[in-house]
Amino acid sequence: MAIFVSTVGDVIPSECPSLAESAGGAATVSGSAGSAVAEQVDSSSMAVPLTGHAQNPPITDFLFLSCGIDTLDLGLFVSWDTTWNTTKEGLEDKKTAAQKTTGLLDKTDIGREFLHHPSGKAPNYRYQLHFPEYRIYIAISDKPGKTPNVYVTIKSETLWHVEFPTILELLELDLDSFGGTIERIQPSRVDLCADFRINPPPTLQFIQQHRVSRSTMIRPYLSGETLETFYSGSPTSPVQIRIYDKGKEIQKSNKQWFLPIWGVDTAEGVWRVEFQLRRTFLHQYRIKTIEDLWGKIGTIWEYLTAEWFSLRFPDNDKAERRTIHPWWLSVQECSERFGGMIEARRTYTTDTVEPIQKTLAHICGRLVSIAAQEGIKDRMKAILHLEELIYQRMDDEKFQSEYKKKAIKLGYRGELGGTDYEVF
Repeated sequence: MAIFVSTVGDVIPSECPSLAESAGGAATVSGSAGSAVAEQVDSSSMAVPLTGHAQNPPITDFLFLSCGIDTLDLGLFVSWDTTWNTTKEGLEDKKTAAQKTTGLLDKTDIGREFLHHPSGKAPNYRYQLHFPEYRIYIAISDKPGKTPNVYVTIKSETLWHVEFPTILELLELDLDSFGGTIERIQPSRVDLCADFRINPPPTLQFIQQHRVSRSTMIRPYLSGETLETFYSGSPTSPVQIRIYDKGKEIQKSNKQWFLPIWGVDTAEGVWRVEFQLRRTFLHQYRIKTIEDLWGKIGTIWEYLTAEWFSLRFPDNDKAERRTIHPWWLSVQECSERFGGMIEARRTYTTDTVEPIQKTLAHICGRLVSIAAQEGIKDRMKAILHLEELIYQRMDDEKFQSEYKKKAIKLGYRGELGGTDYEVF
């Protein structure tokens, strides 16, 4: 059972002076973070003896696997055409019809299948349209004001496999089906991450002993004494870091498509460092457009991993002069990788056979339960009986409908725009 401990006291500067605009317009880093490896000092000046870290299992083996954007939420300033009132009435009718359902299936005028959901996104967005690649939240206003009137959350699997210009072109097509034209795009939330195979895994004691952070709020989640997730920063603050067992999370979320991205056969031992950046933080760094984000993403990572949070040996009274842990040095070096990863996208590989085996195990369990309830001791008779029950319960129409819903919810599966629709 997971438990968590919270320590309150988040320190978020109103301005972020570490990133300044250079004369050429590029973002530059300044501040007191020091060099990649802080200056060594005599043991007589150590705040904590070096033998202190022998109490924790040291991270002796780590391997970089990947880094990238795992979450990207966009605020869109969209103008609707003269049919907006009629379109809005249709969205309202679908929203009502979707009540008490898992989603109401619909198509755009170019055959793109999506779901209407009964819930929107508080407080401004009343309607939700769920496509395989993203979710679109729409406000009732006919034109944008000072804030976006459309909000888009792009799914993780889409971001890892499809170039952003292609995602944007598909989004423009979908909004055009409702009479919408994108005037401006504003990044609203960005999650930057780096994945590593680590041995032995980090412990809560290790992170606590080595962390240097601008936030004093922490929320560690443990299973027994085993650390699963470590948060630093308030859930509502402009910046929050999460260090967690990504391999264990994949077992729960069934994101097996990460394995070929990482180039590994198993997710065991894979840990993720992830920074969640909200609009307030992006605004402080003058990120008003997607182009701004692409141009500054590497420098932002450098600031986050050098000044906002780092893991350092407790070998000096002054935090900024402490020696950076070797693993964290590798985390910091990802700043150089972010520029190149924008244009590099992986070919989609479908989920491995392991998740299907888990589904089969569930089906077999239900098969035995039904056989026991009906007193059927013969395996083949039990299988045929289950087949008959399924055939009676689900006709072709219901199967097709549920299949399409499930495909949308599963998200991108190597066919951009859907299996029956070629986008580009």
